[in-house]
Amino acid sequence: MKRQKSILLALLVITLASCGSSKRAARQQYQPDTAIYTPAGTVSPKTVTPKPSKKSLTPEQRMGQRLDSLLLTADTLLRTTQLGLHIVDLTTGQVLYAYNAQHRMRPASSEKMVTAIAALDRLGPNYLFSTQLLTTATVAGGTLQGDLYIKGVLDPLLSTADVRALAAQLKAAGIRKIAGRLIADASFKDADEYGWGWCWDDENPVLSPLLVDGKPGLAAALRTALKNAGITLSKGVTTGTAPAAARQLTAIQRPLTAVLQPMMKESDNLCAEAVFYQLKSAQPAQGKHYSRRQAASVINEVIGGGASSIADGSGLSLYNYQTPETFTRLLAYAAARPDSIFNPLLAALPIAAVDGTLKNRMADTPAAANVRAKTGSVTAVCTLVGYTTQRSTGHLIAFAIMNQGVPSMAQGRNFQNRVCILLSE
Repeated sequence: MKRQKSILLALLVITLASCGSSKRAARQQYQPDTAIYTPAGTVSPKTVTPKPSKKSLTPEQRMGQRLDSLLLTADTLLRTTQLGLHIVDLTTGQVLYAYNAQHRMRPASSEKMVTAIAALDRLGPNYLFSTQLLTTATVAGGTLQGDLYIKGVLDPLLSTADVRALAAQLKAAGIRKIAGRLIADASFKDADEYGWGWCWDDENPVLSPLLVDGKPGLAAALRTALKNAGITLSKGVTTGTAPAAARQLTAIQRPLTAVLQPMMKESDNLCAEAVFYQLKSAQPAQGKHYSRRQAASVINEVIGGGASSIADGSGLSLYNYQTPETFTRLLAYAAARPDSIFNPLLAALPIAAVDGTLKNRMADTPAAANVRAKTGSVTAVCTLVGYTTQRSTGHLIAFAIMNQGVPSMAQGRNFQNRVCILLSE
């Protein structure tokens, strides 16, 4: 009997000891990256100092403690999922919080933030998408004495009405007949219709330079528009490349800022890929066609290397990887260039409780009409990257919140909302 009591007592001691160690391990799981942020009250192994009162804490330390508490509250979510978090006060340059800040994670549509900043930096907000009608022939007696080229540039917003306008401009120039062919020039990019690492069962856009109303078919649409405008096409439609000596007859031009609006506000993937491929204008020609590798290399130059992996411009690819720290570094880079990057970027970003993909989030909180950020959502991945203004100080805050492996988007978004509300107070 005494032996049984001794065994039971030993088992009880072991159980209590293991319970205590499990609680400590869970607590340690949510400590931030200590090289960047150290919670108030930390003591050395040999020294015991009184924990400072709340009144003696700096605002940054109080923010850190509140974020610590928020992560502990999210224990159920974070026990089985991954989180990357990086928060920087852009007014002071101080890192306010870092948790797995250098971990490579999938950005989903937050990758569009990278694409937008790179495009504004390398192309500028006044850059134009230009769909051109070109020729090497002369015009005599109302007849174009040769071929007409339509050169597409993957303009995602080019419409049937735009194509009709091109035909009308030819007619206004006195052209009533085209003696040659209508030649569709798709040399703007390579022949890949889909992005690298896209899932076959997604609703993927087709990456053709010859788009109209968001789909391939520009040459056919122009042929119809020419006929309706009373312009005769003598020799049909084919494909080819306009000679370098070809001159422009007319064009439809669209500013980059117009494409950034649906790209960022509504997370339009086709618009993002179109902007991605426009980066060819920022790099000398390499080879016959422009490819995604060249676009990625331009973005990597803007990022400055590091742990990023750039597979496309939209975030659809499974092969995109970013770190929270890379995002906030880019946000800081943009904020330091108000005219060329920051102001046009802010104008395109969704606004919490106001519009875009944030329209139904953070209403009636300090984050409402304050947070401007790019969302990202694919299966098990939920991200939010952007800016807010801290109401108590007026400081501009940059943040990157990357939730991975989440069982539902609602759980990830709820956590992100709480972080943004805290940062906005």
